[in-house]
Amino acid sequence: MTRLRALAVATGGLMTVSLLAVLGAASPAAAATGCSAPGPGQVRFTWTGGSGAWNDAGNWTLDGAQTGHRAPTYFGADPTTDDSLRGLVCVAPVSPAVITLDDSSHVHVQALEVFNATLVATGARVMVYGPAGTHTSTIHPDATVRLHASTLGGPGRIDVEGHVFWGEAGFGVGTLDNDHCADFPMDQAVDACPVAAPATGTLRVASGGLLEVVGRGVNLSDGYAVDVASGGRLLLTGAGYVAADRDTAITVQPGGTLELAGDASVFEGKSNGQADPDLAELTNDGTVLKSAGGGASALNVNYAGSGRVDVRTGGLSISGTAPITGDLRAGARLGTASCGVPGVATDAARPCLPAATAEDPQIAVLSPQQPVSGVVVQEGAVPAQTGDLQPAVSIASPAVPSTLYLELQDQRPAAELTVFRTRSGLQQRIPLCGAGGALPAGVTACIVGRRGSGGRAQLEVVTSDPDGLWSLRPSAVDFVRLVDPLVGAREGCAVSQPTYPFVAREQIRLLQAGSYALYFATTENAPAGAPVATGVAGPGLTQVPIRVTRNGWVAVVATGVNGQPESTGSFRVVATPAIAFRKRSRAAVAGRPFVIEGRVRPKGRRTVDLYAVRVTGSSGFLARTKVHVRTDRKGRFRVVHRPKRAGRWVYAVQVRGKGALSTAMSRQAVRVSVRAPAPAPAPTVVRNVRAAETTATAPSAPAPGTAPPVDPLDLIGPFYPGRVQRAAAACRFQVAR
Repeated sequence: MTRLRALAVATGGLMTVSLLAVLGAASPAAAATGCSAPGPGQVRFTWTGGSGAWNDAGNWTLDGAQTGHRAPTYFGADPTTDDSLRGLVCVAPVSPAVITLDDSSHVHVQALEVFNATLVATGARVMVYGPAGTHTSTIHPDATVRLHASTLGGPGRIDVEGHVFWGEAGFGVGTLDNDHCADFPMDQAVDACPVAAPATGTLRVASGGLLEVVGRGVNLSDGYAVDVASGGRLLLTGAGYVAADRDTAITVQPGGTLELAGDASVFEGKSNGQADPDLAELTNDGTVLKSAGGGASALNVNYAGSGRVDVRTGGLSISGTAPITGDLRAGARLGTASCGVPGVATDAARPCLPAATAEDPQIAVLSPQQPVSGVVVQEGAVPAQTGDLQPAVSIASPAVPSTLYLELQDQRPAAELTVFRTRSGLQQRIPLCGAGGALPAGVTACIVGRRGSGGRAQLEVVTSDPDGLWSLRPSAVDFVRLVDPLVGAREGCAVSQPTYPFVAREQIRLLQAGSYALYFATTENAPAGAPVATGVAGPGLTQVPIRVTRNGWVAVVATGVNGQPESTGSFRVVATPAIAFRKRSRAAVAGRPFVIEGRVRPKGRRTVDLYAVRVTGSSGFLARTKVHVRTDRKGRFRVVHRPKRAGRWVYAVQVRGKGALSTAMSRQAVRVSVRAPAPAPAPTVVRNVRAAETTATAPSAPAPGTAPPVDPLDLIGPFYPGRVQRAAAACRFQVAR
């Protein structure tokens, strides 16, 4: 080397002329291709063929330093093929060309530039090592790279102005990798490999560029970074996903887009020595768009940034505790769950089924029923209130009808959990919904479903205004029977209570021992007045007496886990009169009047309608007759009916509602055997009539023992409404013989 250097100094002028001559010859080629000219000690491999194989030396020409090989492929057993510190690759065919790389194509160079060509890499490896600011590799707008079970990357930077297929369904796993140095066989690492490769490898998707994953899994490995610049797009289609190692990063710059055109996701890859719960970084200062797919997508990342999330269909869950600002179409879902099995990508699909786990013990998902913009969803890091089972979920949203799903990893039955919302310093327990998920009066949210299995509890809330801080707690007090109404039945289906006033005994469940109070109001969720009953009990089940004298609403209040009063929420009570039959006619004959008398309590004037059915089988449905009467001031009534046919008849009465009492069918019915009337006697035929004499005859008396039986007052009861008929306005009441 000393001798060569001395010669170089001695003949410096000559060498300068020669070098300029070489550069002068290279300059037109560089201008024509747009590729960088080689610098001192560098070699540029320029593709001069048409479509063909990468490893075919006849497709290449060399500029600059001379090597013993013409194709830029590294063979580890031959160190002279190592171009990692000197090689520049220029692919710029005159006509569009398809260039194939196979599993023997191991490209380790400073930089790569591709024009007017498609590189199809199958089992290949292409790594660039040029430091930032010196040699930037570029996939130009008219160029395409397809990775089929291949790796692209290295610690250098690659700008994508054209199209890179990171992975395609039906082919092997594509990988973007920062560091291959540790994977070389012994003593075959390239010269560009330092002791520890810096995590500087970046693929930058420039304006107009596209990095695409088509329906399969791909790897983002070993500290590599993807940077989506303004106008650039990272597109995941179908069930495509990225398995992102914990030390990797994806950045979406302002104006850039990460698009999930299907149920695509970014899942957790390898840990690479990163401690739990670290995940890959995803900084969104542009747009994350879910444009297709009705199922669930997930970004299992450390999410950050001031960009927006646009969910147009299906669901998108983003893990972590950073605020997520989103625009949602009607029915779309935005949540905080993580899903998918960690690990490197494989050929197998990796569906996203969001579920609470030991690592991510809670889920919150918001789904508006109409389009909404500017929603902010954020899961807290620590519980916000004493007694909360998980960090609260903050939602800032316009007041639009929405559904909120909450899931918690907890062994308690879901029926023993409830939802709280805090806003403007006011904490509210969310009550149960009415029939069909209807919002109770005076509230903007209610629980429409609670279910649980396998240590996971799921609660579903419907709300007309999702804004607030939402949390889950053990329920301090609940009615055991969660029905509407709690006492009685809905209008048109009510059966009279057995006595008036009536005392219903309902069970409540208390979380802890202490006092409770029962409140009654004539309107739902009315401010509490004085309690109508109090007691001390718990923990566990206890009976509460509810005195029913009028329609209204009841609630039980006990002390919650945070030491504050907590209410069951309002439950409806339907009060009815009590109806008793006193007597009826001693005999019933078809076509003749039949009388039933009874009494209604409380006393007062009310309208009574008669219902009847002739039972021919084992049962029948009562039908309203044209008979209706008014009770007297003492509540007494008398109804008269003419059964048209003989047979087994059943009668009941319905008392119409009045004041604070509801319409109700009598709890019992009267069963009557109606016989046919006696046949008229045959006319007497007179024979041999003598003049001036007549003979008259009369019906004979019935024979002893043949008189019709007299039925006592025969009551059936209690009976209940029959099955509600489709599109029927009211219940039908069924009776048995």
